[in-house]
Amino acid sequence: MVISITNNIAEGPEYNNNKQFIRYLKIAKGSCAEVRNMLVLTRELEFCSKNEIQESFILSVEISQNISSFIKYLNSKLEINK
Repeated sequence: MVISITNNIAEGPEYNNNKQFIRYLKIAKGSCAEVRNMLVLTRELEFCSKNEIQESFILSVEISQNISSFIKYLNSKLEINK
């Protein structure tokens, strides 16, 4: 799942189109949510302690927020170019 985040971020620019790039960034955000879900399941199934997954969970939220900020930036550029 973590690889899916970076793969989508890498794939988006290949289309040389900000709308497509934004689409792939949104998919990457969805992958962040999947990572958090897997971390919750890992904890509930007692594969790891809460402390072991806490840093990864916080990081996935931070990554998702950064992607959101980037999407807003790209959207603002699209609006300027209309």
